[in-house]
Amino acid sequence: MPVEKKQYDTFAAKYSNVTDLPCSKIEADLIRTALGDCTGLAILDIGGGSGLHARRAIDEANASSVDVVDISQEMLRVGQTIPTQKEGGLDRIRWLEADASKPLSEQISGEQKLKEGGYDVVMANWVFDHATSMGDLRGMWENVVAQLKPGGTFLGVRVYNIKPEYMGYGKYGFTFSQIEEIPGQPGLKYVVGCLTDPPFSFGGTSMEETLTLADTIPKELGLVDLKVVPFEETDTVKADPEFWGEFLKSPNLAVVVGRKP
Repeated sequence: MPVEKKQYDTFAAKYSNVTDLPCSKIEADLIRTALGDCTGLAILDIGGGSGLHARRAIDEANASSVDVVDISQEMLRVGQTIPTQKEGGLDRIRWLEADASKPLSEQISGEQKLKEGGYDVVMANWVFDHATSMGDLRGMWENVVAQLKPGGTFLGVRVYNIKPEYMGYGKYGFTFSQIEEIPGQPGLKYVVGCLTDPPFSFGGTSMEETLTLADTIPKELGLVDLKVVPFEETDTVKADPEFWGEFLKSPNLAVVVGRKP
């Protein structure tokens, strides 16, 4: 069993508690901005776990459907037990088990196959922070591009600055610790601490090109207009700009959007 599958299976039931943490609130604002109005649109949520952002896409952005793909069967199971705000919203979400670093079309077939012709929006939230090699990272991006319709939108949140001082003591609800280089790969491995009640932690791995926002792979694969969604205009920051001062100087996360021509 892959490490990421095993670790997510162990704390799947706790994961939804992260929505109360400060960093999760600004993440929600950024994803909301990136999604916009999705009325009539089909969304693929790669690495969607228990469907946190899938439910937002249904409830807040009015997406017509969301296919959630994740490596953890337990995360998918838990997601199916959490209701949407909209009546019948769960009926618009499918739950599909697959490894995001390998071709999705080869893992998901039959009645569960992915949408023919691709998706209007492909989300990949925190997925790239589980790439243990450049090969894994390329495989993830290849899935994004392969499943995105021409003219479609990509969006995804990722780890950005990994060593801000505030991430050592968890000012915004999360910590990074045990940061080390990955042998033979241009990236870092680390432990993410989630200061929920009870707290839990998991391992992450990010390639340098993800952390620096270089994104040479998606550009090579044809995505264009890649840019970071600005933090300053979010409701969360506007409500308490002083509290978010350290974050704004050195954000630990970024939501990147782009499109397929």
